[in-house]
Amino acid sequence: MMCLLMGFASGAGALCALLVHIVLRRFKIRRRSATITAVLFPPAVMAYLLCFVICSAILSAPFGTPDLLFGDINEPLPNGFHLYAIDKMPEDGLIQRRGDALGQVGWVSELQVVGPYVAGEYGYHYFPRTETQATRNFFLFDTRTTTTRDFATEAELAGTLNVPLRLTATPYFHAPTSLPHHFLDAALWLVAFVPPVAAGLWLIWRFFGLIRSRNSDPMLLVSGSLT
Repeated sequence: MMCLLMGFASGAGALCALLVHIVLRRFKIRRRSATITAVLFPPAVMAYLLCFVICSAILSAPFGTPDLLFGDINEPLPNGFHLYAIDKMPEDGLIQRRGDALGQVGWVSELQVVGPYVAGEYGYHYFPRTETQATRNFFLFDTRTTTTRDFATEAELAGTLNVPLRLTATPYFHAPTSLPHHFLDAALWLVAFVPPVAAGLWLIWRFFGLIRSRNSDPMLLVSGSLT
């Protein structure tokens, strides 16, 4: 995928270089560095964004940044627990406390947070159900005591909680985010897009400035570097 994206960026760079070359020839401007900058800028931007995506994925587990590379699920739950699932098997979630090698509840396909409790449904999409799991369909996990109760039907689970159940599939489950987390997300998007956009606008401004300087002095033979 990364190679494909870099290939698209290189194609975009070639197209930008062709357009710049045509414009420069139209105004009889000799500025090879402008064409070179045009061909290199899109791949440079793509490389920057890919590095950002990789860093965001690496920092996803310790800091909760978006995992844009693998798309794995990492959603916070009460009392330090998290819902984990890999992108290829999203219906096979794991409730686990960060830093704990042992998971508390596995095979989670749907869930709902009710105060300190996590109610959910087991999923057997990738592994066959055993005889002991014949009536093990739903669960109620207490994040305070780390105890889990199993239920055969959704009605039994709802009766124990005494609240309406609105279970959400693990791929679509999103925990409420705090204000600092919103600031972190905003800062990440600024880091991702402000530098390349600012650099692109600056290069466009320099390019049009080059054309204006040529129009203001028709006898000028422009040479040197765009940057």
